[in-house]
Amino acid sequence: MAGYDASTALDDLFAAEPDPEDSDTPRAEQSVAARTQAILDGPAMSDSVDSVLRLADALPRLDEVREVADGDLSDLTDLEQQQKERTEEVIATAVAAGNASLWVVAQGLERVAKGKWWRRTHDSLGAYVEDKIGRSPVYARQLRANAPLALETAERTGTVPTPSHVKETRKTEQRHGRDAAITLYEVVRDVSAELGERPTAASLKAVHVRLPAQLPSQPEQQRAVIEETTRRTLGLEAPPEATPFDKESNGSASIEAPSFESDSNNSASIEALTGRSPEAESEEAGGEPDDGIEDAEVVTEHLATLKDALKQLKALDRALTKDVFAGAAAEPAEVREYADVREAILRKATAIRNKALHAPAGGPSGG
Repeated sequence: MAGYDASTALDDLFAAEPDPEDSDTPRAEQSVAARTQAILDGPAMSDSVDSVLRLADALPRLDEVREVADGDLSDLTDLEQQQKERTEEVIATAVAAGNASLWVVAQGLERVAKGKWWRRTHDSLGAYVEDKIGRSPVYARQLRANAPLALETAERTGTVPTPSHVKETRKTEQRHGRDAAITLYEVVRDVSAELGERPTAASLKAVHVRLPAQLPSQPEQQRAVIEETTRRTLGLEAPPEATPFDKESNGSASIEAPSFESDSNNSASIEALTGRSPEAESEEAGGEPDDGIEDAEVVTEHLATLKDALKQLKALDRALTKDVFAGAAAEPAEVREYADVREAILRKATAIRNKALHAPAGGPSGG
């Protein structure tokens, strides 16, 4: 479906050669301002609504969707799978269109700010912003500042980032440059997809704080460092094409995601969320380096629950060896059941990892 491209229209407006006879006249300035306002306003509201409705028409009919009772965990039928995929495509298109429109608004506001076209109708640019887009001046400033990175990210990766995503990758741009910021977004997106997830502001931030102070200047080497950091931070120790059973613990790279036994995963979890190493966390809390959770003297009820869960996870990690997975997979009569169980383990492991990743980072106690 063809969309309304205000970005192109705005660029064409400013790229056009001015008429020498009119370029210095108030009328010419008013004409440019009026054309920009028309572009920002977009097509008639009825046309915009029609476009949205046409997108909604691609959804399966609601009365054709089978209602499923609560607690029904049966496999999706072929029809249900088709309906699900069609619906998710529509949702993804609508979300992408919404994100893209924000960056078009940002480009328009950048031009309004430069020309100060609000000066005859509003007391300030902030008042103009609140009137025209219904958002705060602070939000608009952030949108304008982040738009160049967002637009280049979209062009180079094929994915339109959300404002919250660009807020995090902008930090990477400021520290390591735009190429690194775009690479980080792309790698986090792709690794998240391997885990069956989408990139989040939290995951982008977690990888950013784990990057080394200096990145290689060569693009290939820079990407390799960013990818390795991303995989360690998000829990994937090796790319999917690596040898499946190259560790004694869990049977695949995906299954290793929540492993708390590995030193690398342990460091990734703590450092990614806090920006400090486990040793630094311990020393700042008044403990000695390498102090373990088991040595804590004062434990709250919630922390006791986490400690108990960690013990169980360690025991589970030791139990789920490569031989266990290999043996179960080798049983011809149980291939389907093995696949279902393995998938369920992956889902549960990912859920636990996500809870830990998005939990409050905590910090040293006072006193």
